[in-house]
Amino acid sequence: MDKQEAKQVLQALRPNDLNTAEPTVIEALVLVESDPELKAWWEAEQSFDLKVAAKLRDVPLPADLRATILAGRKIEQLTPPPRLSYWLAAAAVLAILCLAGTFKQISDATGPLARTEYAAAVLPLLNHDAPVLGMTSPDRDKLAAWLKARNAPMGGLPVGLTVLPTLGCQKFAVHGHTVSLICFALAGGGIAHLFIVDQQALSDPPGNNAPEFNQVQGWSTAAWSDGRMSYLLATQAGPDALKQLL
Repeated sequence: MDKQEAKQVLQALRPNDLNTAEPTVIEALVLVESDPELKAWWEAEQSFDLKVAAKLRDVPLPADLRATILAGRKIEQLTPPPRLSYWLAAAAVLAILCLAGTFKQISDATGPLARTEYAAAVLPLLNHDAPVLGMTSPDRDKLAAWLKARNAPMGGLPVGLTVLPTLGCQKFAVHGHTVSLICFALAGGGIAHLFIVDQQALSDPPGNNAPEFNQVQGWSTAAWSDGRMSYLLATQAGPDALKQLL
């Protein structure tokens, strides 16, 4: 599989399709990890797709939409004159290009994120406790070296996390900001996912004094900063598991 074929395979995927045993998808993802240019393209594609999906979710649906559709007139197929058909097709292509350009501007936009916006963007990346990892290893030093080689943010870990075995790591591009993810195996069999981002990426970063515990999108979370980085720790093992760690 060459680079262009890998792009065609990956462009057809939805975020929930990444955990698959499909040989072509696995081959494309392996090629991504060995090709920095392709990896940068893939991270941008993932970030763009997530932002478009988030924007579409914000569009409200009328309460009477179903009734309005059922009450509507039957759609009749029209056959426009040849010249008119050509210009309509051209106009449609132009409209699609303009729309794509608008979404691209949204995806390229950078600036500090509100904490709620940040959490809403990164938690879906965990894909129901099974995120796609760029590297898997129980060796914390290897994960740190992998993230450092990709200029991903790193910071200090709480003592409770340093004693846990690691599962793997990944680097994401979220609204123009680079985010690191490190996954830890909990003693009770669950997983703790730690997101790390530059504190300046958040307009209202959590405080430095003590972790702030919360429930977000079905996840138990803890958020804190250290003056340089901001951290978001998430698990489905429950809030007590986080409090014991921190």
